[in-house]
Amino acid sequence: MKDTDLAGRCALVTGASRGIGRAIALELASHGAHVILSARDTQRLEETRGLVAQSGGRATVLAGDLTADTYPSALDRTGHAIDVVVHNATAFPPYGALEDVPRAEVTRAFEVGVLAPMRITAHLLPNMKARGFGRVVFLGSIAGTTGAVRQAPYAAAKAALHGLVKSLALEGAAHGVTCNVVEPGLVLTERVLAAIPVATREALIAGTPTGRAGTPEEIAAVVGFLVSPRASYVTGACVPVTGGLGLGLT
Repeated sequence: MKDTDLAGRCALVTGASRGIGRAIALELASHGAHVILSARDTQRLEETRGLVAQSGGRATVLAGDLTADTYPSALDRTGHAIDVVVHNATAFPPYGALEDVPRAEVTRAFEVGVLAPMRITAHLLPNMKARGFGRVVFLGSIAGTTGAVRQAPYAAAKAALHGLVKSLALEGAAHGVTCNVVEPGLVLTERVLAAIPVATREALIAGTPTGRAGTPEEIAAVVGFLVSPRASYVTGACVPVTGGLGLGLT
């Protein structure tokens, strides 16, 4: 176990069944948090819970669709007061010119990436404020800052988080509640390998000053800091974890 600066805290991590979400769950558990693991795939969530248990941590599985109207009540039924929420779940519309992307895919990108997290945060925020402690972190993307060819719906959904995070930071600041967004660059997760064409991945790595893709654990380490008591003076921030991708001319 690492420093137990989250001992006694409960953290909800969405999209915790694999990739960055799984790494974040393991990171927060290693700091003493009881982690609620949320995603749609029960089997993968159980695998994550097993990894948390192997490392000496504690976790609860909450399988279900976070866009469902019943999701907030399902959170309540876990019996845990949630101090930390990490909105990691996302939807990847297919690559293509905007006019070729099905409307349903555009809608889902905003529903999963913006609207459902907003509803979940609204449900959890009053109790965070009442307890005088809360941490809200959104996983954005460098695409939300720079834009991305053939990814207009995805980039737009991630860009929407900037205004949301700053507004929530203003609302929560007087109550000990912080809100930040972490913007990864290219991270070669299972989903990224399946969704992003090889040529695009190679071009992104070529444009990354560090010369490589990031790892889920590197993203998780930054999230782990932002949700800790040590980050009490960091709010409304957009933190790039990109290896320098998007900095400018090289």
